[in-house]
Amino acid sequence: MLDDLSPEHPVAQFFRALGDCIAQEVGQTEAEVGERLEAVAMAKLQAFNPSARVTQHALLDYLFGAAQICRQFDLDARFSEPPLSVYRHAHFDISVLTWLDGTTSIHQHAFCGAFHVLAGSSIHSRYRFVGDAAPDRARAKLGQLELLSIECLSAGATRAITRGDALIHALFHMERPSLTVVVRTIADESQQVQYSYHWPGLAIDPFHADELPRRQQQYLRMLRRLDPAKYRALLGEWLPSTDLYLAYVTLEAELRASADLGDCLALLKRCTGLNAAELAMLERVLAQQLNAGVLIRCRERVHRPEHRFLLALQLNVYPRERLLAQVALAYPEQDPVLSIVHWVAELSGQVDGFENVLGIDFNDTALQMLAAMLHGADFEQCLSALSEPYGAPAVAAQATALRALYHALKHCALFQAQLRDRAEISLCARADRQSDLLPPPSCLSPNGRDGSSRP
Repeated sequence: MLDDLSPEHPVAQFFRALGDCIAQEVGQTEAEVGERLEAVAMAKLQAFNPSARVTQHALLDYLFGAAQICRQFDLDARFSEPPLSVYRHAHFDISVLTWLDGTTSIHQHAFCGAFHVLAGSSIHSRYRFVGDAAPDRARAKLGQLELLSIECLSAGATRAITRGDALIHALFHMERPSLTVVVRTIADESQQVQYSYHWPGLAIDPFHADELPRRQQQYLRMLRRLDPAKYRALLGEWLPSTDLYLAYVTLEAELRASADLGDCLALLKRCTGLNAAELAMLERVLAQQLNAGVLIRCRERVHRPEHRFLLALQLNVYPRERLLAQVALAYPEQDPVLSIVHWVAELSGQVDGFENVLGIDFNDTALQMLAAMLHGADFEQCLSALSEPYGAPAVAAQATALRALYHALKHCALFQAQLRDRAEISLCARADRQSDLLPPPSCLSPNGRDGSSRP
């Protein structure tokens, strides 16, 4: 039995027609809907094409003029900013998700269906996870996460949602807002695991429901605020007994609260119940998450699609060559290195009319060295490239400062994943400010925007 949805408003009429059409083809039972919804939702979303019929303005007009709406899925808005259910069937839901600055983790689903880009655009990345021999429903697994494909989805694009690890993906929304229509099953998902994945190869069940670890984590959060000394003492006693799951969720929470990677890695050494492979993986995962957090915070201040596109690639595309290939594919009119360097110049306020959202002055020499490094140059090759505009004697005189700049760029949050060996760990003593993972001014060359020709 469907909840009543006011038929007068065009938005209500449209989604009732779409939902009824899907309902006619998916069957009546939970099993039938679960088996058929993915294919049917794909076909009907493509046929109805909501992006050509529904706007955000129309959604607002409908919502604030409605006397009632259908039963809502995710009423607490834990996923999207916010969602709005527009059709509710006994076994499936149709919702419109609005995204401003949120970005999804790499994840899989315990449900199936399809999604359709209603407005805006998103970078859609798909992955494969090759795990170890852990049990199927283990709450944490080691493995290797591999990027399979990356694409830009614009309004009108429709993709299937497949249950389980056949679809491991992430979405980075480039425009503000971006809207997505999702058709999904609402069957009991307690028997399915919805893993979240973390580079370079850790799968975590974020919905793990065991009562003891949940209460333990809640009490740790409380103690961290109430009695920091007691919190640290308790961690020292408790961490040796933790497994991979508990060690991760505890240290990840600590990293989010303190942004102190060095301290978190010191705590990790207390996890003596983990084996060497688990300890090594958690080191790399925590370092990568700190780096990703800097990029995500930067993203909240960036609204131009090309700038968000660059940040999306930096979060999801680690090999330098693949990053350049994706930029060339999306912006074929210019050399990809030139595109990236120009975007960085804009993001750092080096182009008139642009605010410095990176918090650091990328001057001309820094941008030229970045271009050389994106082309694959090592330090000596960077010096050779700089000798052409500045002259070899001037470059030789600045060699020490330029070496510091070279290493600062390799450790920069913007390009660490592409310019450094992925096995390296960035040990920042304190990284609670965005600029702490960007090249400090002292590592940049002397000239700024004053027209000086010195490197």
